[in-house]
Amino acid sequence: MSGFLEMMTAPVAISLVLVAMHGYLGSHVVKRGVIFVDIALAQIAAFGVAMAMLFGAEVGTDNAYFVGLTATFLGAVLLSATRGKNSRIPQEAYIGIIYVVFSAAMILVLTSVPHGGEEISHLLVGSILWVTWPVVIKTAILYGILGLVLYFCHKPLLRISEDPEGARRDGVRLGRWDFVFYMVLGMVVTSSVQVAGVLLVFTLLVVPSVMAIRLFSSLKGQFLWVVGMGTVVVIVGSGLSYVLDLPTGAAIVCTFGLALGVQVIIEALTRNR
Repeated sequence: MSGFLEMMTAPVAISLVLVAMHGYLGSHVVKRGVIFVDIALAQIAAFGVAMAMLFGAEVGTDNAYFVGLTATFLGAVLLSATRGKNSRIPQEAYIGIIYVVFSAAMILVLTSVPHGGEEISHLLVGSILWVTWPVVIKTAILYGILGLVLYFCHKPLLRISEDPEGARRDGVRLGRWDFVFYMVLGMVVTSSVQVAGVLLVFTLLVVPSVMAIRLFSSLKGQFLWVVGMGTVVVIVGSGLSYVLDLPTGAAIVCTFGLALGVQVIIEALTRNR
């Protein structure tokens, strides 16, 4: 037990910080119906980090972060511009294209980096097991600041997520607020993808929110469920990774998937009864 606490306290702490922030943003992602926007932004951030590595930066450094953030800024511009009035082409199509192109671009860049194969794996599954307390504290402070931004922008962002056409009719500038949302999401993703990897970032944004929305209609209930259930799943996944000697990020992802599957089965059985 002492060995688990010594090794896993910081990884569990950073995971809980990620759960809270990603849970709020994930509820907007699910309501907007742009489920893969987070993994697209995560991939853009990973591409930016790969570009920084090409010029000698290390993953987790300030240089890698700011290059990844610049790439994510451009991605936010692209994504906010794809919410068009042409209903024949859903926004998800553009999101999928952006994800595929930047995934391929990241692979092309990392083929020119020493140990590029290992770095691809690193950016996909992360290295959350080796996170340090300074990184935990810095991430918590950054997310706290971004949380204040989201607090003051909550009403227009929620209106756009729940009723974009109604917001447009009332004169709300969808493109402007979309850019704010995607920029905040991009800053969160740029920070977390270097620690948790693309797969865990996507999981934390989508899976807890899907589970919460299935059970609760109120925002408060959804957020409390995301934080509470997310905490339990993170601890269980981290414990399994320690006991079975598995990659921590991948173990947490699979535990979230298992939790969602169990919830869906229980709900189905309850309805049948």
